[in-house]
Amino acid sequence: MLLNMIPINNNQFEKFRTLIYDNCGIHLNQVKQELLQGKLDKLLRKYSLESYDEYYIMLTAGPNKQYWREFVDEITVHQSSFFRENNHFEFIRSQLRMIFEKNPRITRNNEIRVWSAGCSTGEEPYTLAMVFKEWLPPDMSVKILATDISSRTLALAQGGIYSGNIKKDMDPYYLMRYFARIGENYEATAYIKDLIIFRLFNLMDPFPFQDTFDIIFCRNVMIYFDSKVQQELVQKFHAVMPAGGLLFIGHSESLLNKTHGFEYIQPTIYMKQGKQ
Repeated sequence: MLLNMIPINNNQFEKFRTLIYDNCGIHLNQVKQELLQGKLDKLLRKYSLESYDEYYIMLTAGPNKQYWREFVDEITVHQSSFFRENNHFEFIRSQLRMIFEKNPRITRNNEIRVWSAGCSTGEEPYTLAMVFKEWLPPDMSVKILATDISSRTLALAQGGIYSGNIKKDMDPYYLMRYFARIGENYEATAYIKDLIIFRLFNLMDPFPFQDTFDIIFCRNVMIYFDSKVQQELVQKFHAVMPAGGLLFIGHSESLLNKTHGFEYIQPTIYMKQGKQ
């Protein structure tokens, strides 16, 4: 019998679901069983394996970064676009004076530090780079950290090459100024690439940062976590921000019913309370 004709059983699904949750924080409910099976089948065929249990053993038997990274690449969702949820970028543009007043560290150091947490294929950090290049004082330093758990999508982000379809996502001005045409594709220029550092990072790991972030974008990431992991992540974000720092989350996300030290500014935008 062909492998893809044998559905994953509940016990096997539970083992993989627990593995994913414990290591990535991603919560898969029962309705995702068929979706997970499709992703696993692809990996089993690649390695000519005959059962889900055999692949589980291969994945967990010992340290093998290649197997694990490949597994994470397959199970994680990678969907993004330039200027996605554009009201966030418009908020930054229109509220720069308030941002500087509430977080004097920025003007004191003449530097703004930004984290794109869950950057996917890079559209978000490149949008942030363009936004700050356009709207910040020209002598102010911009440092953007872009992280993701998937090595495959992070490599695409770091390459900064996108199909011609990005023309529908942004004003022609941004495309002409910040991208170079390469055949049918567009590549981000060094003008914005140099503002971004890309790193492989799991949000479930302890945060190793020695400095704080003035702005954190973590959008459409927490929807894959349960309430417990969301709560822990929000507290970790809070710990690496100065008073007056801004947290942006996705439009389908909220900090309702979470314990945190952020002030609600408007839907999906929060500011860390306190004084510097």
